[in-house]
Amino acid sequence: MKSLTVLAPLLLCVTLLFSSLNVASDSAAEALAILKWKASLQSQNHSVLLSWNTSNNPNTKTSPCAWFGIHCNHADSVTKINLTGYGVKVTLHSFPFSSLPNLAELDLSTNELYGIIPPKISQLSKLTYLDLSYNQFSGQIPPEISHLVHLQTLHLAGNQLNGSIPREIGQLKFLTDLALCSNKLNGCIPASLGKLSRLVSLLLYNNSISGPIPPELGNLRNLVEVYLDTNRLTGPIPSTFGNLKKLTVLQMFTNSLSGPIPSELGNMESLSEISLYHNNLSGLIPTSFGDLRHLTVARLYENQLSGPIPEEIGNLNSLVYLELGENQLNGSIPASLGSLSNLKILHLRDNRLSGSIPNEIGNLMKLIVLKRVYLERNRLRGNISEDLGIYPNLRFIELSDNELYGEVSSNWGLCRSLQSLFIARNNLSGTIPAEIGNSRQIHRLDVSSNHLVGEIPKKISKLTSLLYLYLNGNKLSGSVPLELGLMSKLLYLDLLLDLPAKNKSKIEWKQKEEN
Repeated sequence: MKSLTVLAPLLLCVTLLFSSLNVASDSAAEALAILKWKASLQSQNHSVLLSWNTSNNPNTKTSPCAWFGIHCNHADSVTKINLTGYGVKVTLHSFPFSSLPNLAELDLSTNELYGIIPPKISQLSKLTYLDLSYNQFSGQIPPEISHLVHLQTLHLAGNQLNGSIPREIGQLKFLTDLALCSNKLNGCIPASLGKLSRLVSLLLYNNSISGPIPPELGNLRNLVEVYLDTNRLTGPIPSTFGNLKKLTVLQMFTNSLSGPIPSELGNMESLSEISLYHNNLSGLIPTSFGDLRHLTVARLYENQLSGPIPEEIGNLNSLVYLELGENQLNGSIPASLGSLSNLKILHLRDNRLSGSIPNEIGNLMKLIVLKRVYLERNRLRGNISEDLGIYPNLRFIELSDNELYGEVSSNWGLCRSLQSLFIARNNLSGTIPAEIGNSRQIHRLDVSSNHLVGEIPKKISKLTSLLYLYLNGNKLSGSVPLELGLMSKLLYLDLLLDLPAKNKSKIEWKQKEEN
């Protein structure tokens, strides 16, 4: 018994020694495997990888743990490799997948990696984070990637990957972030993605993905952002998206989606941005949109939406961008829009809106935040002299191609932030007020094709920032002020009149210089 007591410390020391030797041996093997991959780099002297060398420092001969971009656990086994953004040019053909059993994070994003993503990447059995985005990878996404059962983040964006999205990705039950955007992917969105119950972010934009949006995506109750835009998706927007109570961003623009906008989208109580523009959506704008109290961006333009603008839109107190242009909307502009005190852009152009511009909209334009108003190419009527007032912070207003009448108000001269004023092709009468020359920030002024009379005010020459001036198609009389020829920034002038030769040649020279 006494001899065993004496031997116990010795046995412990021997055990620890062999354990230490095994750790050192494993770490050395990992180092050699990494160096073998380094040997395949096109630039062996890459500055950030100078530390990847066992000959410079005795302390690094058996372990890669002090090497740049490499992190290890307490046993000196590699757990993380991060080389993001260092211009590394290499393939993954010689990457030591089978020699890094404890690798949990691999970030090689924003480099010049090329070739295919090898199926043997599945050997990294403990991987939780994989980022190969913004490289030059080609070929297909290997289905074997589904063997990375612990994966939480999969970023393959910004490559040249083609083929379809493997349905096997739906087996990655711990996945929270999936970014496959900006590739050349085609085929359909697999319905199996609807099994990724922990998914928070789904980025598939800027591909050639076709077919319908799977209703199963509505099962992903933890989704916060969905980007499906700039693809070739067809069919309706699934009503199941109304289940996504945590969703804050929904981007589906530039596809070929059709059918009505589901009223169930009004149940997405956390939604702050919705962009459905440049599709073939039809039917009414749901009144349930008025329940989206956190909405800041609503972009529905370039569709085939019809009917009136819902009064309920006026409930969206957080709304900053309201863009409903280039549809088939009719009826009048709701006075309730005057309640949108945070609105910066109001875009209703190219519809069939009628009636007058509500006084409430005029009041809205007096606020500090509203910068741009697009109401052109509708059927709006009313006295522009009475409907519009002084807007000290408005930068851009487009009212062309309506049925507005009255005179060009001298109040426009008090809109000191105004950069663009378009009132062409209406029924305006009277003279051009000299006060408009006080809007020193204005770049573009178009009052063409109205019934304006009188002379061109000399004070227009004080618009020292003016680039484009359209006065043609009116009944102006008198001579053209010589001062117009002194406007140094003027690029285009349309009077449909003969300018004095001196001024005309000066302006034509400026146009040629610009071109």
